[in-house]
Amino acid sequence: MLRTADRPWPLRLVRARGGARDRGVAIGRALKSQIAAHLAAWRRSLPADGDADGYVAGLLAETDFAPAIRRHAPELLAELEGMAEGAGLRADQLYALQLLDEEWAYRARRSGEPALPKCSSLAIVAADGPSWIGQNMDLGGYTDGAQVMLEIAGEGRSPDALVFSTAGMLGLMGVNAAGVGVCVNSLPQLPSAPEGLPVAFVLRCLLQARSLAAAADLVQTLPHATNQHYLIAEPGAARSFEASAAGVTEYHPPEPARIFHTNHPLAAATTIDEPPAARENSQARLASLATRLATAAADLGEIQAALCASDDPRHPVCRSIRVGGEPSTITTGSMISALSPSGVRAWASAGPPRERAYQAFELAEVAA
Repeated sequence: MLRTADRPWPLRLVRARGGARDRGVAIGRALKSQIAAHLAAWRRSLPADGDADGYVAGLLAETDFAPAIRRHAPELLAELEGMAEGAGLRADQLYALQLLDEEWAYRARRSGEPALPKCSSLAIVAADGPSWIGQNMDLGGYTDGAQVMLEIAGEGRSPDALVFSTAGMLGLMGVNAAGVGVCVNSLPQLPSAPEGLPVAFVLRCLLQARSLAAAADLVQTLPHATNQHYLIAEPGAARSFEASAAGVTEYHPPEPARIFHTNHPLAAATTIDEPPAARENSQARLASLATRLATAAADLGEIQAALCASDDPRHPVCRSIRVGGEPSTITTGSMISALSPSGVRAWASAGPPRERAYQAFELAEVAA
C-alpha cells in the first residue's frame, strides 16, 4: 500500500558480512516481510491483465541474462540465491525482481509503451573540498515502503559498499569505502537487448572497483543489456557514460567539474523515438539542476536543495508521493555522497527528500 506521511521517515540500515551467499542470507532474513511485500507490489504493477505469472514467465523466456551474470558477476548470483533462501522465496522470484530496467525494456519491445520519466543525477568536483555525487531515484509508486540501505562487506580486494536499494533488489545506487560513487539513470532512446548484464548487476560490479579508472574500464567492457547512464565519481574526479546494447559513449560536459544528467542522451546517438512529453520532462529536470548548481557552492545544502526542487511543477526533480491524486512515478529515494581522501559520507532519504528528511550514513572504512 502506498504510504503518504509528510514527515521524516527513517531509512533502515542492514549490514551484511561474510561470503556472498552468507551476505544474501543475512539480508533475506532481516528483510523477509519487506521483500515479500515489495515482490507482491511489483507483480501487481505489471501490465499483466491479471496474469502476473504469465507475464513474468514471458519476460524470463524471452530474455537470457544468465550467461553474462555467471561470467561477470557469479558472486552476485550467489548473493541473490542466499537472499532468496533467507527470505523463504524461490530464487527465480527474486531474480525476476532484479530485472527492473530490463522489464521496462521488455515492455517497450512488447507493447511500445513509453518509459516513465525518472531519475536525475549530478556530480560536482570541488576545487578545495570533496567530490559530490547524488541522485534522485524515481520509480513506480509501488516501491514506497520498500526502501532500505545496505552496508555490504567487501570480499577479497573489493571494498565495503553502502547501497541504496529496495527490499529484495541487489542495489539501485551507492558508494564504496574506496571513495567510488555510482549513480544511474535510464536512457530509453538507446537500444536494449534480451541478453547481456542487467543494470542491478552492473551497478554492484562497479561498486567493487577501488578507483574511478578501474570502474570506467569496467563500464566500458561489460556487455550491457539495457540503456543506462552511469555517473561515476571519486575524490577529485567524475566521469559520465551512456551505455546500451550498442556500446558505450562517454559524455564530456562543457564544465568537467560539473556533470548533470537525466533521461535523454547527451552524447550517444539516439535510435528509438520517444513521445515529446518525455523529452520535455527530462530536459526540464536537467535545466533545473544546471541552473541551480552551475555556479553554486559545492556544499551539501545546495545539492540537497537542487534534488528537492520543483522549479517546473509539471516536471519536478523531486516527485511527490502522489501526483494527480493517484500513485504514479515517485522519488523512491535520494542519495548524496561526499567523497574525500579522508573519508566517505552519505545522506539518503526514504522517499521524496522534499517531504522526508535526509539521513546521514558513514562507511566504517575509508580510502587509503
